[in-house]
Amino acid sequence: MDGTGTGRDPATTAAAGAVYDLETPSGRATVRTTHPGGNGRVLGVDGDTIRIEPEQRDSTTRWFYWNIDVESDVAQTLRFEFPNDEVVGPRGPAVRTAMPCGGPIRNGAWDEWHWLGTADRIDVYGFRYAFDAGEQAQFSLSFPYQRSDFDAFAFEYESDPRLTVETLTTTDCGRAVPVVRLGSSDAAPAIALAARHHAYESTASYVLEGVLRELLEGAEASTLLESHRITVYPFGDVDGVERGDQGKHRGPHDHNRDYVDANAIAELSPLYRTTAAITRDLRSIESLALALDFHCPFKWGGDINDRPFFATEPAGASDAVQRLATRLESVTRARSSTDGPTLTFDASPGTGLASFDGQSGLLHTFSRYCSRRGAEPAATLEVPYVGTETDPVTPASARRFGRDLAVALERVMRVDGG
Repeated sequence: MDGTGTGRDPATTAAAGAVYDLETPSGRATVRTTHPGGNGRVLGVDGDTIRIEPEQRDSTTRWFYWNIDVESDVAQTLRFEFPNDEVVGPRGPAVRTAMPCGGPIRNGAWDEWHWLGTADRIDVYGFRYAFDAGEQAQFSLSFPYQRSDFDAFAFEYESDPRLTVETLTTTDCGRAVPVVRLGSSDAAPAIALAARHHAYESTASYVLEGVLRELLEGAEASTLLESHRITVYPFGDVDGVERGDQGKHRGPHDHNRDYVDANAIAELSPLYRTTAAITRDLRSIESLALALDFHCPFKWGGDINDRPFFATEPAGASDAVQRLATRLESVTRARSSTDGPTLTFDASPGTGLASFDGQSGLLHTFSRYCSRRGAEPAATLEVPYVGTETDPVTPASARRFGRDLAVALERVMRVDGG
């Protein structure tokens, strides 16, 4: 490492990641990636510029997630550069701050995540931040969502008898894998929802949380709990989420390529304990009517990455997916005119129904497994990291979009016959 700084081996810390103690011309700064979701490797420090890159860990393709915790002992403006990666989005990084009282801030002492903004974004490779003395801030590609965020949500509804949170299994690292049960008895037609099969795809979790909130609070959406049993797998890779892994393109395959069963040709079994437990749970459901897997696409830009869409070849989209897309468009457009900034959905082919490189109906994905179990639709919903100028992604807008999706699901199941 050029400049003055030391990095402590991740093996000496309680979590994945490292701690880098750095000297700048103005004083001292500490960069950590040991917090839940932490990811980033300090390459060097040169004056007031700290150079970083995303850690790939066991991903076989270079990917873009990063999430760092920075504390400055003195008032100073620091530059953060990613010389090898275009990973600073159009609104700058997501940031949250708090004033420490001795030692790293614990969850719950932070401000809300928000975009840093264009004024302090240098370009796709970097940003700057003016620290107060003793200030601690966390920065990330987009808005992280950790197990603690889910637990805070679940705590709000712990007295609601319609929602239960169980432990589905434990991971190889000893973490509990939660499963959420909502609604009618196990004998009812079932809906399965899942997220975070790719660990870093965090904005999808805000949408999923919004769905659950509306199912529990909304006058219209809550009627779905009277007719259907809803099972939710909020963390397909909770170890990766908490370690801050990319999760995408893990070797030999990632969690959303692990939904396999033994058949007449091959004796196959899931590689990961979580997906093995989810497949067992899905097999216990007698009548699976609908399934949605929540993901995020590429970072931003291109033809489809800044708006939500169902991942499907437009010409081959099933009638059920098209009905859901049409309902979602109707709900989001009605809400957006009255409730301020939100994410609207456009059901047009190539926008709300879109495909991308590497997509295949033959992969061993959650949605394909649910389709084989009888779910129709069994779809993947992609949620952007950044959004558009008129439809920015924030934790609030993503949750609101999830609420809209819950209403659309209720209408599809009730009006369109599911």
